[in-house]
Amino acid sequence: MPSSTSATPNSMETCQPIIESDPQLREIKTLLRLRMNGEVSTAMRKSGLDYKVNFGLDAFSIREIAAKYQPDAELAEKLWAENARECKIMATMLYPKDAFTTEKADAWLDQCFLPELTEQLVFNLLQHLPFAASKASEWILKEAENHKTGGYTLALRMLLRKIELPDLKRLQDEAEKDCFSNNFQLAQTATRFLERARYILTGAL
Repeated sequence: MPSSTSATPNSMETCQPIIESDPQLREIKTLLRLRMNGEVSTAMRKSGLDYKVNFGLDAFSIREIAAKYQPDAELAEKLWAENARECKIMATMLYPKDAFTTEKADAWLDQCFLPELTEQLVFNLLQHLPFAASKASEWILKEAENHKTGGYTLALRMLLRKIELPDLKRLQDEAEKDCFSNNFQLAQTATRFLERARYILTGAL
């Protein structure tokens, strides 16, 4: 009976010997490979999470491995530059929050090529930063759909944490337009944000 790790090309790639000069990065890749789940990786690929390399780990397992390391900007940058799903997610867990700048937030959001990466970036890192609320508002009011999607995702986290957003009424007006977007992810995140914003603006909470 064939093993689950042979289910997809990207799973097979992770089985190759790891050649990496950075000892921490090499160790992390080894830990990820030891926990690899080929069946989950295949299911993720079929659902649209088509990373070049996907070890099939859930967020809890990734966080367990990340907990072995101290936050480090250089290590996080190296992880983010990798083509592996779990490396990119771990990067959002290990970047020091006091060192992550607004410019870096813009750059990393632009590199989020799947909704999962945007959500992980927001949940693990962006929502905890001092400029999160203002950055969410800034992105929502931009033209680029990926910025808007990231902005609504971040803004919703702010509202759920009861953190005030600048000019909430204007953001609601923008969301009322964006919830009809032809871009599914943008429409979905705008709708979720709009539902929460309406509760707040009507004093329902």
